[in-house]
Formats: sequence, C-alpha cells, structure tokens
Amino acid sequence: MSSEPLLNSLLQDLNKLYKDADDYDVIIQAGEGLKSEDFKAHSNILRVRSTYFKAALSSNWIKKEGDITVFKKPNIKPNIFKIILKYIYTGIISLDVNIVDFGELLVAADEINLVELINHIQNYIVKLNKEWTEKDIIKCFNILSCHQEAFNILYVYFREMISKNPERFFNDSNLFIELENNAFLSLIQNDDFDMEEIEIWDNLLKWAISKNPTVNSNTLLWESDEIEIIKLTIQEFIPYIRFFQISSQNYYYKIRPLSALLPKEVDEEIILHFLIPESSQNSKMLPRRLSNLSNGPSNIIKLEHIYLISNWIEKKQETFSKVPQYEFKLLLRGNRDGFDVKSFREKCYDKGATVVVFKLRENKIIGGYNPISWGGSGRYLLTDDSFIFSFHQSILNSSTIMLSRVKNRKNAIYDSTNNSHSFGEYDLEIFKKKCRNRDYETRIHENGDFEIEDYEVFQVIKKE
Repeated sequence: MSSEPLLNSLLQDLNKLYKDADDYDVIIQAGEGLKSEDFKAHSNILRVRSTYFKAALSSNWIKKEGDITVFKKPNIKPNIFKIILKYIYTGIISLDVNIVDFGELLVAADEINLVELINHIQNYIVKLNKEWTEKDIIKCFNILSCHQEAFNILYVYFREMISKNPERFFNDSNLFIELENNAFLSLIQNDDFDMEEIEIWDNLLKWAISKNPTVNSNTLLWESDEIEIIKLTIQEFIPYIRFFQISSQNYYYKIRPLSALLPKEVDEEIILHFLIPESSQNSKMLPRRLSNLSNGPSNIIKLEHIYLISNWIEKKQETFSKVPQYEFKLLLRGNRDGFDVKSFREKCYDKGATVVVFKLRENKIIGGYNPISWGGSGRYLLTDDSFIFSFHQSILNSSTIMLSRVKNRKNAIYDSTNNSHSFGEYDLEIFKKKCRNRDYETRIHENGDFEIEDYEVFQVIKKE
C-alpha cells in the first residue's frame, strides 16, 4: 500500500497551519522600519526544522510579550523570509524570483542553517540555465563571492559565466566597476579568466579609480597622495597579475610610468625579467591563463581540472592544490580530428603517459589516466598507477568528484589492436562508450552506456 496519499494529507495540514497560525507562540519581525512585516509561527516547528531556531528561541536575545515570543530579523527582507517560512512548514519552495533575490535567499537560508534548501536552490539555478542580465549577474556574484564556501556550486557557476565572456561586463558597458572587492579579486585569481594580462591591469586601474572618486581619472596628473590611495586599493590584487606574461612594450608604456603602485621587489623582478629573460625570479610564478596556453586551450577541461588530475597522478591528498606539476599537451580532439580508431592510432600511439577525457551531454566529464603508452599491442598492460574519474564540468567540489583507482593491476589497461581500447576489461571503454565495473575500485558513471559531445586526449609531460 502506498503512503503517498497520507504524506499529501500531512503536507496539506501543515500548509493550513502555516497560513492560519491561530495558536502561534512566536512572532518573527522580518525587515525593519516601514518595510518590516510580522510572521506568526510555532516554536516547536521552528526548533525541529532549524538548529538555528532551536538555539535562538532558547537564548537570552529574544523578548516575550505575554505568552508570545518576539523575534526580530531586520537583515532578512519580508519577501525572502516568507519563502523560507513556507519551506520550514511544508518543504515546498517557491523559486519564482529574480536572480538578486536568489542571492539574498541563499544568504538567509545559510544564516538559518537550512543546508538542504541551499543545495536545492543552487542546483535549481544551474539547471535552469537562464539568460540573466549583466547587471543582475554582477549583483548576484557580489553576494556569492562573500560566501564562496557555503555557495560554492553557484559561485563557480557565475564566476565562469563572467570569466568566459568578460567582454559582456568589461567593454562598452563598464559594469565591472560595480564589482565589489571580493568579487573582482576572485576573477583575477581565476586561471580561466579569459582576458589578456595587460587588459586586466588597465581594468584594475579603472576599477580602483571608480572606487576613489577624489582621484583624478588621468593617471598622468596623479599627485603622490593619489598614488598612495590607488596603491592601497589594488595591493591585494598585485600577486595575482601575471606581469611576466605582459609584453615589454606594454610594460614600458603602461606599467613602468606607474611602477610606484607596485611593491619594490615586484617592480625590480619585472625589470630583471625584461633585461635578462633567462633569469630566475623570486616571486611566485603563476601559470598562464587557460586562454593563453601555447598548445591551444581544451574545449573540455580547465586548468583547475589539470591541477586536480595532476595531484591524482602524484597520489597527493590535497585535492585542489594548484601546483602545475605536469604539462597537458593536446594530441587529439574528436570534433576536430575524428572519433575513429584510425585517428587515435595516428595521434596518440607511442606518446607515453596520456589522459583521455569525454564531455558527456549532461555537462559531466569522465576520463582515465594511462601511465603507459598506447601502442596496439593487443594485450593487457600492468600498472598500479592508472585511474579513471568523473566530475561536473562547471562544478568542482568533493560532492561532484569521483576517483576510481585500479585494483586489478594485471588488467589495468587493455591496449587493443582494434576498437576495444579500455581501462580495465570494461570499466571505461573508449570507442564502445561503455562504463561498468570490474578492475577499478568503483563505477564512475551510473549508466552502462554513455553519449559524448566531444573527447580529447592529452600527452602528460612531467615538468622539470
């Protein structure tokens, strides 16, 4: 017998209790001043549904008016709290709001410690894939960048939206000047930020001037106090600008006249770099941004994925460390070179260690690392170091990552002579497009068969 009708009846009763709380013992005042609104609620339901309310309603920072507890939440707007209260009572969430309200809703849910609701909202927005206005994207990203850990899924989603199409925000519209400090810094820190380094420098100055209206917009006319103001404004951004990847001409005309903005040691090392290019710098050398990689950017993986796979190769524990131990040299791209065995044989045989990655239709990436050369030997290759993996293309956190190392070393890699190249006997079959589980720890894709939009193969070269 199904319990669904009983659950529906329970939800209907709770909804009535939410709408007509005539026996309430709590009044929550959301918002402040003329924009505040009172919400009637029941303390038992609030305590059961939220650890925040369980602690708050038993503390000394609330007041009572007779038998009624009055609880003030001036930092949460009434329209936002109404959504949250309905969710607390019924488990139903109304998400017909604009993107800025989504941001405020997430902040409120985080404060009230509704983790399940936070994850639901983030995944809903990502799957919605709506075309937001540039202004709303900036407003929401400002909120998300102040809560990067709590809202990591959505933070990464919007950061990539801006990073991949910076011209939408940085060119004619100049909307980027509305970015708050944390938001702009997170873009400049991002290796995927698709902008030339000199343009980043120019826009950083423009942004800093907009934050300090007393500073002259003409840098040639700056007085010493104006230089100090801008220097202070941009100081935390400086370590994340790849000065060594700026041309000598751009350095001479655009950076050298403003060298007083840089720490002395950074300025000296930049000069040394241009005078003696083979010299070794003491400053931390950041890798080139993805858009500027010499062997052409991948259409599937990003630098953060390369760092992740590199750490797996090294068998390191720090999953998200950004130390570029390996160069990934693109050998084959399916949409460019073909999806047939002949192309794979011509471009990928006898190349040493390789990584194969597949872009699936649901924005999922699956792949495998082969530490031994493919060569068409027609036999199994023995190794303890191969692995297969999966993760979401846009959302990279522990909940979306799956790593499966080889457990049957004798069957680690099948080096086929035809179309049966695979990791294990059939844990990841490259051309038959099948994922099952036998010779590796776990299955990396829930469905046995998979459809791909593209695939790429990289030669993995250890850096000296």
